[in-house]
Amino acid sequence: MGEIIKGQHLRLKLGSKYIAFAQECTVHVSKSLENSSTKDDADGMWAKQEVTGKAWDFSASALYSVETDATGHNAEDALDIVLADQKVWVEFQRTGGTKNREDATSSNMYCGWAWVNDISINAGNRANANYSIQGTGDGPLTKNGEQPSVSDI
Repeated sequence: MGEIIKGQHLRLKLGSKYIAFAQECTVHVSKSLENSSTKDDADGMWAKQEVTGKAWDFSASALYSVETDATGHNAEDALDIVLADQKVWVEFQRTGGTKNREDATSSNMYCGWAWVNDISINAGNRANANYSIQGTGDGPLTKNGEQPSVSDI
């Protein structure tokens, strides 16, 4: 049986920093399918599908913090990313080290450019404040790709 990875060791990184105080994160990949069945198909009974497109998106939720940290985005950083109206390089990967914010050298990484298009902040009475952030991929999600330099964009 293989190694089971715990959730705290999978993180989202926006640009050069991880989402700090993260509670959960998700990367979602989907394909668009179109029925390509014809009257000429041999059995005529089963539908055939053709891939017509692919898309990906991500989301994360975290505790609201304004702590300044060189390795993690705080809640105000996340809000600034949404307001900047710029694409950001996103990485989803296994992590380790202090605060689980160091790249794990032996793990695969899934990455690509995305628009961060939604942030929601929740501050309930006598509860920890938290926020959630969501984005939509702009182009492919690749395995172990490297972030292109600004001149390559």
